[in-house]
Amino acid sequence: MAPKTSPTAYDRARKAYSSLQKERLKADCKDYLPNVLLAGGRAVKKEAVAASPKDAEAIKKLFPNTSGIPLVEFEAGAACIDKDPVKVGVVLSGGQAPGGHNVIAGIFDGIKAWNENSTMYGFLDGPHGVFAGNFVVITDEIMDGFRNTGGFDMLGSGRHKIETEEQFRDSMTVCNAIGLDGLVVIGGDDSNTNGAVLAEYFKANGCKTKVIGAPKTIDGDLKCPPHLPVSFGFDTACKTYATLVGNVAVDALSAQKYYHLVRLMGRSASNIALEVALLTHPNACLLGEEVAEQKQSLKDITIELADMIEARSKDGKDYGVILLPEGLIEFIPEFNSLISEINDKLAQPEIQPTEEAILNVLSKENADCFRYLPAFIRAQLLLDRDPHGNVQVAKIETEKLLAATVQSELENRRASGYKGTFSPQFHAFGYEGRAGMPTVFDSSYCYALGYTASSLLVNGCTGLIASVKNLLAPCKEWQCGGVPVTSLCVIERRKGKDKPVIRKALVEMTGDLSQPFQFYKKIRNDLRILDMYRIPGPMQFDMVNCEVSKDIPMTLQLELGRSWEVQVPQEKPKRMGTFLFLPQAKKMRSELQKWRMDRRHRLPEAISAFNGNAVTVERGEETCVNAHTEVVSRYFSEVHAPLLNIVPTEERGEPIADKKIGVVFCGRQAPGCHDFVCGLVDMMPPNFGNKLYGFVGGTKGFLDKQAVELTSEICDAFRGTGGLDMLGRTVDRINTKDESEKAKITCQEFDLDGLVLVGGARTNTDAAYLAEYFKQNKVKTAVVGVPCGIEGSMVNEFVEASLGFDSNAKAMAQLVGNTAIDGSSARKYYYFLKLMDGSTTGGKVPTSHVALEVALETKPNLLLLTEEVDDHRNNLREIVSGIADVISDRADDGKNFGTILVAEGLLAAIPEFRTLIKELEGVPMPSTVEKALPELTTWSAALFQSLPEFIQKQLLLERQSNAALQLSQLETERLMAWLVEDELKQRKKKGAFKGSFSPVCQFLGYQARCSMPSDFDSDYAYALGGTAAVLASRSCNGYMAVVSDLAQPVERWHPGGVPFTAMLQVPLQLPKESFRPRPGIFPRKVDLDAGAFKKWKEVRDSCAGQELYENPGPIQLSGPAASRVTKTIATRFSYLQQLKGLKRHLETLNSRCRPGCDLRQVKVAAQSLATLNTILDELSEHAAASPFLERASSISLPLK
Repeated sequence: MAPKTSPTAYDRARKAYSSLQKERLKADCKDYLPNVLLAGGRAVKKEAVAASPKDAEAIKKLFPNTSGIPLVEFEAGAACIDKDPVKVGVVLSGGQAPGGHNVIAGIFDGIKAWNENSTMYGFLDGPHGVFAGNFVVITDEIMDGFRNTGGFDMLGSGRHKIETEEQFRDSMTVCNAIGLDGLVVIGGDDSNTNGAVLAEYFKANGCKTKVIGAPKTIDGDLKCPPHLPVSFGFDTACKTYATLVGNVAVDALSAQKYYHLVRLMGRSASNIALEVALLTHPNACLLGEEVAEQKQSLKDITIELADMIEARSKDGKDYGVILLPEGLIEFIPEFNSLISEINDKLAQPEIQPTEEAILNVLSKENADCFRYLPAFIRAQLLLDRDPHGNVQVAKIETEKLLAATVQSELENRRASGYKGTFSPQFHAFGYEGRAGMPTVFDSSYCYALGYTASSLLVNGCTGLIASVKNLLAPCKEWQCGGVPVTSLCVIERRKGKDKPVIRKALVEMTGDLSQPFQFYKKIRNDLRILDMYRIPGPMQFDMVNCEVSKDIPMTLQLELGRSWEVQVPQEKPKRMGTFLFLPQAKKMRSELQKWRMDRRHRLPEAISAFNGNAVTVERGEETCVNAHTEVVSRYFSEVHAPLLNIVPTEERGEPIADKKIGVVFCGRQAPGCHDFVCGLVDMMPPNFGNKLYGFVGGTKGFLDKQAVELTSEICDAFRGTGGLDMLGRTVDRINTKDESEKAKITCQEFDLDGLVLVGGARTNTDAAYLAEYFKQNKVKTAVVGVPCGIEGSMVNEFVEASLGFDSNAKAMAQLVGNTAIDGSSARKYYYFLKLMDGSTTGGKVPTSHVALEVALETKPNLLLLTEEVDDHRNNLREIVSGIADVISDRADDGKNFGTILVAEGLLAAIPEFRTLIKELEGVPMPSTVEKALPELTTWSAALFQSLPEFIQKQLLLERQSNAALQLSQLETERLMAWLVEDELKQRKKKGAFKGSFSPVCQFLGYQARCSMPSDFDSDYAYALGGTAAVLASRSCNGYMAVVSDLAQPVERWHPGGVPFTAMLQVPLQLPKESFRPRPGIFPRKVDLDAGAFKKWKEVRDSCAGQELYENPGPIQLSGPAASRVTKTIATRFSYLQQLKGLKRHLETLNSRCRPGCDLRQVKVAAQSLATLNTILDELSEHAAASPFLERASSISLPLK
């Protein structure tokens, strides 16, 4: 079929932008333009040196018309040629890489600067668009909608190649029909080689179209110094992954119980893994090139890791971080041999894919290797095969393979003295790094590459790839030019033929570019045992105030001659009970962390002096229990305690002196907790003998009396940092008589005046009962709670936000935004993304505030919200059918891609699944299918058996500390994709679905919950810390520290205290329950009638069919976007401030309706108040049936 030769109407303009995207759109790309190109640049031709002299003749024969062409370097000045308008096309080839849109912007601006009447064309969806003639005209309006943005969604990309004679001929037909003067191929090594072949074909056939390339790949394996020092996209991808790895490292330090194994992109080369290791300092980083050079076997690698884990265990460290590239397995010699032989043997029809059959025909060496592998990997090698019958190496989860072999090796070592624990957590970081908002470096580098490409084209060059050098200098001093692709090529044997290729740049162990590896090699022995994690933090774009925003890749800096000194920790960890106290020195922090530590907090006006002796605590209105006063009074001696307001005072009352306060991190990790402790310390007046004790190891450390005195010096190294590694945490529980007694003894031995417990609903329920226990036992310690939790469910009428929610939601939203844009760029995947949410707070139906907030921030195509599923009583079939309907409708519009968010606790909201989970909670865990099935009812057993094997196994894993199922262990997103795929297959058989469906599943959680805190969380935490310090030191027992009016500017926030009793609710007693649940502070579910969910309802129908994706980008710590608050918090009703407003109205009414006032006023007021009271009576009848109340199984029976 003849190709099209007329443009297509453009329909891919972005319809929505986040605040940071708008900020980046406004950034002037011309600020990135090197001086040498300001006037267009004068092209100076020089001889190019062949990459492989021995292949020069062979390459000349393959490229008779374009080999031997000179390289070009631009000098300052104007080109000495006529400036007629030009027509230039651009195509994106291969996988996405951040910055591609700026390459296009550079080309666009370059040809417009050359002649304003020049025209630019964009070929859609990769090289296929060139030979099919699928192209659009790029206008100013289109271009301005994509500057400084991530992804390739402006045009779409594809992995096609122009290979056949027909495809070359059609490509030329299209270019001739348009009258193209030039075509820019933006791609990796293969794409640029293909572009060189196209340039040769055009020149040989008299086509005027010149072809120029631009070096793209996040893998970093397109690198040919000095001309191509780095490929674009590498910096952004690595910084994205490094942010996540840094967060995971903090998570490891905070809990001190997991080894996090992180698989990073990079199949053919380990450049990403090495760059991320240099940025984050993990305990180990496996490099495929080193494995191959040293001919390491799987057993060698296993023993090496086991040695490290055992050595760390002897130091009390059963945690760590290990990085590996996704292609590691292909570098292991024995594995390549094994896979090759398995492929050959199973190609023979008489050999069955069973272990017994394959072991009988494998060579001895490969049979030994096969036996060494874990069972699930052996099964994968035999059963998971591609259409050609070969093992799908890319799908092998190498991190799980290594964890299994290491686990086995460590178990074998127990007989010889190993006593540690090895609990792995797995992460695979990939797609979220390909389409992110480009860093300042990638933005400027890409724009310079694009402008350079345009300059090469208008100077009549062809067969070159754009080159930008001198990258250590400011961008204005960069050197620009072009180098012949043929001069970079070598001849390699591929598929039985000699092919010209640009040799992939692997990690070099020795030689001219070995500086990054040698630097890593120099420090890695220290990294193995010491905790030297470097936390790079989120990428920044404020080039004026944040110098770190302009950093270039670390490997590139080392290759260009820059050097570093790595600080080794001098202070050894101190063992305190079962936990290690890990004090940090400021010098160990990353550059961004050090910069962040200098930030001054914005403060509420009431505590702006931030000195406990400059404020006073005022008693406010008495509170009431919403319902069940009689029930609550059984447990609490005072149920109508007053609200407390913290206000400034100039009167010198009794000073806060010689007070001793303790603080415990009870709940799970959340950003901002370190700033909270800093607020506690800073609010206690100096030089008054006050002391703050931090209990190391969370609740267990508190009960075991493991404490350190927290000083300003200790806190200074933790300001603005994420996680809980200052003190750590263990379990969230102080609710038995024995635990309460131990808490009493600890407080008495430390002579504590106040105890501050930081956590969510479970923590604060325990705090309420502990406060009452202390009161009854005449313990002087005042117990103060703090609302904290990434899940955002520790909210109610008095608490407007839980600490950490804002940062966590923003960090997750960046990853979802990146992934959604990646999907609209490749246009072939459905991403099912499960978000860590409220499943761990206990209760019948988990909360999903994070999923809702992320949906509001990113606008995915579909959101599976726990509370909505529960409200509608949707069964599993209805949910699957609903997802399939959206996918089918999109397929009818030619869209076989999308993004679907899945709340972590979704399955617990599905009635039949909820019943199954409840029944399984009565079975001792971990268990096997054979043991569990007989314990289930007929209906639950049938459901269980209908589920895929992976979900069955996950349902039978060990339970969490409160005996509830760990919903985070269930791959809900994978189950949904599996069920939807089956549904779509059935529809396809009936002719009801004609699209394609390729799901990609991922869980987002650990990589976000220890993020550096946002400005909001940092200020909120600090204000909460100051508030808690005042309440604890003023003996305000049984109160939660709150800061209200959070939707307003910080200065207008109001600090105070709310009695726990005002937040208690009594769950309804279920028909079959023999006990009356005790009052508790319960996780607040998403209110389906509130502002946040209403906002989602307004847009979700449009989101389902369109691409309204927004990318909020990484958390910004300065600049306009830094002040942004999550939509959930910004739209939340301020209960306390409304109460104050109501009181003012009543006072005004009382003032107006005094004896002697107008009779009409009295009548209107009396009638209105009577009507109002009737309405309030109606509302009070329904208070006990609050839609936010749920029975929390995590709350235990009374302490009696």
